Amino acid sequence: MTQSRIVLPMIFTLVASLFAGCTTVRLEYDRMTGTAFPVETTFGGQTVNFTSIFLKGNIFVEVMQDETTIAPLTGPANPADPNQYDYITPAEIDSLVTMHRASPIGSISWVCSTWGIVPTMCTRYHAYGLVVNHFEEKADGTRSTGTLGLMYDSTTRSGFVNYYKNSTVSSHNQKYLRSAAHELGHAFNLNHCDGDGATTIMNQTGVVGNNYTYEFSAASLDHLQNHNKAAVWPGIGPRHYACPHAH
Repeated sequence: MTQSRIVLPMIFTLVASLFAGCTTVRLEYDRMTGTAFPVETTFGGQTVNFTSIFLKGNIFVEVMQDETTIAPLTGPANPADPNQYDYITPAEIDSLVTMHRASPIGSISWVCSTWGIVPTMCTRYHAYGLVVNHFEEKADGTRSTGTLGLMYDSTTRSGFVNYYKNSTVSSHNQKYLRSAAHELGHAFNLNHCDGDGATTIMNQTGVVGNNYTYEFSAASLDHLQNHNKAAVWPGIGPRHYACPHAH
């Protein structure tokens, strides 16, 4: 039984990467102490995780859980603002990413071999996720306890953050996983208007409430599967907010 549990995921990974055409995405995921990563779940009788969600768009996402002991922000107490360190600013997120991100931004390519027989070129793009033990504080100083996650990197579309102090993130794994997949969707240049307005991934989790799925809308699938890859793969260009997307 132990061998089966090890071998089957390896076979799934290999088949999935072949299905994706030897172009894959690696999500490097870091987190602060006192937090957890979203874990796969059973939904509608199916096992759901980052890989299964994005395979529906013909994209293979591999998750690499990396650092797990990043220290939450602390500092001298401020009597005028005793809750200061409950929140994290974009500048503080940027600083943490600079210190802890190990993966490159963009892609790497190498000569690989399918089944060890036919030489081919493989390419891997990179995304980065950071789970912080804080609430959101915007650049203008506005604070929110309601934000679940954010695609903070609009320049290269490669990084997102989960706010673990948010009560939904810390207590409802299925919504947490969905929210994280939503933010990763932004790395692929998907926007809120790519959702179906009701249940699908690119509708905001706070908007759909309990009426959610782990499916992409037809517009999202069209973008992931058919649009110019320079506008799809993470780490190679800015976000485009117009909907529908241009090919």
